[in-house]
Amino acid sequence: MTVHYYAFGSICRGEVDRRSDIDLLACVSNERVDLDPQKFSIYSHDRLAEMWQMGNPFAWHIHLESRLLYASDGQDFVADLGVPNPYGDRRVDCEKFARLFEESARALQADENSNVFHLSCMFLAMRNFSTCYSFKGGAPIFSRQSPLMLENSVPMQRENFDVFVRARILSTRGYGEVLSKAEIQEARESASAVIKWMRRLLSSESVNE
Repeated sequence: MTVHYYAFGSICRGEVDRRSDIDLLACVSNERVDLDPQKFSIYSHDRLAEMWQMGNPFAWHIHLESRLLYASDGQDFVADLGVPNPYGDRRVDCEKFARLFEESARALQADENSNVFHLSCMFLAMRNFSTCYSFKGGAPIFSRQSPLMLENSVPMQRENFDVFVRARILSTRGYGEVLSKAEIQEARESASAVIKWMRRLLSSESVNE
C-alpha cells in the first residue's frame, strides 16, 4: 500500500479565515476503506495521472496549490507528475457553469422555501465559472473570491457577494449567520447582472484563447 497525503487550497494560499476548512488530498495505490471521504478528497494514483494528462482544472489546482504532508514511500507523487497538460475544455465548462447559474437563479425566483440552497448553487456556479475563465490569462484563480479577482470582475459589491458565500457554507456545513430577507432579496436582484456578465465574457473572443 502506497499513500501520499497533501494539503491544498486556501491554507496553501494563505487565505485562511474563520470560515475556511482544511482541504486534504489522499493519493492511494488502491481503495482504502479506513479513510473518511468527508475529510479527504480520495484519488488513486492512476486517476490523478489521467487528470494530469487531461489538463483537468483540479490537476492544475493540486499542481499549483498543494503541499506534501506524508508519503509512505518517501516520494512526492504530485511533484513527480510534473506540469499538467493544457486545460482544453475552458469554454465548454464556462458555458456549463453559466447555465447552472441561470437555472439556479430561476429556481430562486420561483421557490422561496429553498433560498439558501439555490444561493449556494449560484455561488458554486459563479465561482467555478470564474476559475475556469481565469485560465485564459495563464494564472488560474482557485480562491472562493475568484469572481471578484478577475480583471473583468463580477458586477457586485463585496458585501452582496458575501451573501452567496455564506449561503454556500450554510448549505454545505450547516453553520454560520442566518441570511436576512433583505440580503436574500438583494442577492435575487443581482442575478440578472451576473448573467449578463457571464454572457458578455462568453461572447468575447478572449475566452477561446
